[in-house]
Amino acid sequence: MNLITRAEWHAKKPTSGYTRLESTKGVKIHYTGGKVPADLAEPGNHDKCGALVRDIQSMHMSGGRGETYIDLGYSMVCCPHRHTFMGRGPHALPAANGAGLNAGHYAVLALVGSSGLTKPNDDLLHALVDAIEYLREHGDAGREVKGHRDGYATSCPGDPLYDWVRRGAERP
Repeated sequence: MNLITRAEWHAKKPTSGYTRLESTKGVKIHYTGGKVPADLAEPGNHDKCGALVRDIQSMHMSGGRGETYIDLGYSMVCCPHRHTFMGRGPHALPAANGAGLNAGHYAVLALVGSSGLTKPNDDLLHALVDAIEYLREHGDAGREVKGHRDGYATSCPGDPLYDWVRRGAERP
């Protein structure tokens, strides 16, 4: 696993402490829901991934989605260069699954969107499986892997990622 710590991606500190989770049923997969640069997956563009994660964290913490979060809403974030950014991490309640649904599953974001880069490459799928395995090992995540749309009215994680989830979320 190519794990990027919060210090390495220059994460802001949360504004308060996380609610602790002992375990979850599993993981829910998310996408950004917006435009992701179409060239993000190109080999020389990995530095853009960290900038995008910082932008998402800032948006979450400033109330850009209508609610102000204490931190990035996701447990982990995966990029198309097979790197995984630590978000809230294991044993911390995420804020991305929807009201009343966060305690059931960790939230893992894939850096693909509804426009621009919309289809995950193999390196992104490997990073997602790395994150799932990490959360199982370090966060007592259960075996379920679902899309955000499972149980919440949304198009997330987009059709390409959701098809992968429904096929078993396996390594390519």
